[in-house]
Amino acid sequence: MVHPHLEGLERVEQQAWADLVRLAPKAFASAIDLESARIGGALFVMAAKLPQFQFNFLHGAGLGDDDGRCIAEAVRRFKAAGQTRFIVQVPQGPKAGLIESFARDAGLQPTPLAWAKFARSTAEPPIVDTSVVIREAGHSEREMFGQTAVAGFGMPAAMSGWLAQIVGEPGWHAYLSFDGETPIGAGALYVNGDYAWCGIGSTVPNARKRGGQSVMLARRISDAGSLRARMVATETGVPQTDQPAPSYKNILSSGFDVAYVRPNWTLPA
Repeated sequence: MVHPHLEGLERVEQQAWADLVRLAPKAFASAIDLESARIGGALFVMAAKLPQFQFNFLHGAGLGDDDGRCIAEAVRRFKAAGQTRFIVQVPQGPKAGLIESFARDAGLQPTPLAWAKFARSTAEPPIVDTSVVIREAGHSEREMFGQTAVAGFGMPAAMSGWLAQIVGEPGWHAYLSFDGETPIGAGALYVNGDYAWCGIGSTVPNARKRGGQSVMLARRISDAGSLRARMVATETGVPQTDQPAPSYKNILSSGFDVAYVRPNWTLPA
């Protein structure tokens, strides 16, 4: 059965990513050949010089009025740029079978790692018992937010200047978690109408397993409700056999349900 909020959950994530790419500093975007474009009804994002799936993808194929022909064009653009580490995301829906056939025709196959899409109401946010303190980052803390986020993800330091751009931008809310005066985690909330999206959630390695991610989720759920969003979404990888899945477990414990699993398609290895 198709999730009743499928279109809204996918759309708010797509809007957040489109805005995130728009906010990238020009010098940084040029250095990694970062670009985004609408192809049909889908969002195409590519960082041609960054061979990582999370920055090279097609999102929203088959949703709304999109008929799936965007896939062939996206694959053509990735290949033309020499980017082989990309994914085409195939959400559930009445056109899922058709979209999968377009993906096969483009020479793609499902990857072992699919995304679990989570959703919950913003009503009754969870209460978390922890000493970790959350506060929304102000303009003077932009660099701190970016640096803390990339430290938690283990990303290159150059990424921090990009993530810092969301602080204070319309629709965005950026948060820092603290142990005393020391920042130990970061998280972002994007709100557009009835839907909100939680992303850029990270905790520095030496501060994990202390409830930081759970209280960060709780704060964002609460704030999304205060901003009149009715539903909030997030996503993470489906747990793999014999591998820990702390983010997946934390999201479930925060009152989210798995709305659906979104397969990722890519070139054969």
